[in-house]
Order: sequence, then structure tokens, then C-alpha cells
Amino acid sequence: MRAHALWFLSVSAILGQIGCDPQVSGGSCPDPRDPEVRYVSHDPEECAVMDFDCSPPETLFSNECGCGCVGPEAPACPDASDPEVHYVSRDPRECELLDFACSPPETLFSNECGCGCIGPEAPACPDPSDPEVHYVSRDLRECELLDFACSPPETQFVNECGCGCIGPEAPACPDPGDPDVRYVSRDIEECHLIDFICTESQTLFYNECGCGCLDPDLPLGHARQGS
Repeated sequence: MRAHALWFLSVSAILGQIGCDPQVSGGSCPDPRDPEVRYVSHDPEECAVMDFDCSPPETLFSNECGCGCVGPEAPACPDASDPEVHYVSRDPRECELLDFACSPPETLFSNECGCGCIGPEAPACPDPSDPEVHYVSRDLRECELLDFACSPPETQFVNECGCGCIGPEAPACPDPGDPDVRYVSRDIEECHLIDFICTESQTLFYNECGCGCLDPDLPLGHARQGS
């Protein structure tokens, strides 16, 4: 009796293996090594009581080999380490429930990998330590609601970094070590109060660097005394 039971189990195991042979019932078993094949179960009896769906363009299969989905090979996922890729979620089911938009020139993606935005690399943010940079807000959503203006010659900026105003680049200050440069004061506020004039051959300067006079350039080939 024991030998008969062992024989029955051996035959059952062999039949179980034959059940997934490519030629069973005139059909062929989807190759589990194929990246387009996704088995949910290899047990036909379990498949009979399972409830599952395949995402288009996949197609469902259920036969002597088991059950699952066959479809085009999953696309290569956008590289999360790429600065141009921003994932909102890695869960495709959650992505179906999310309502989000991408800011141009970004493009939206939603697939088996998740969902998010792909666009050009974010620009370098204006340096908040630069005295010519003035942030109104660092929150892009808040920036979309704000109504602000910049005083000329400042220019307005609104980007991923926030929003605010940028002034013109500070001019190069006259070199105080140049004998053709004579500073009256380096204090711009003091320059407002000083009343001074330059000689006819000199040029007056008055800017963020201070105020003073510039001597005309020496004629070409003329040697300055002491040089």
C-alpha cells in the first residue's frame, strides 16, 4: 500500500511538470524568463479562484501553466538620480489618484515606474548672499499668488528657486591705487553731502564705490614721472 502511494505521488509530480510543457493542450506556456511575461501564479487551481487584472496594453492569460499577464516590455524608468527627473510618486496606483501638473518646459510622465515630471535641469538659484539679490519668497506656490514689482534697474525673477528682484551687477570701482584716480570719499552717503568739483581735464565719478575725480589718460608713449 505504501509503495502504491509513493508511485501515485511520483506520477502526480511528473504530470504536474508536464502540465507546463510548451505543448500542453496544443498551447504554449508563456516563458517566465521573458520580460514581457508576468506570472501571478503557476498553480491553475489557485488561478481559478484568484481575481486580478492586467494593465493595458498587457493581456491576461490563464491556462494549465498558471496565470498572469503578457504585454510589452516595461519601459526603462526615468532615472531618479537625474536632476531633470522629479518623481511625485513611485506607486502607479497612487499616481492614478494624484492630480498634479508640471511647469513648462517640463513634461509629465505616468507609467509602471510611477509618475512625475521631466524637464531641463533647474537653473542655479540666485545667490541670496549677493547684495544685488532680494528674495520676496522662496516658495514657488506662494510666488504664483504674489503681486510684486521691482524698482528699475532691477529685474524680476520667478523660478523653481522662488521669486524676487535682481539688481544690475555692481560696476568696477575705480582703482584707488591708480595715480589717475582721486577719491574724495568712499562713503556714498557722505558723497551726497559733499560739494566738490574736478578740474577741467578731470572727469567726476559718483557711484556705489564713492565719489571723486579721474585724470585723463596719459598720451601714448608719455612716461609718467617716477616710473
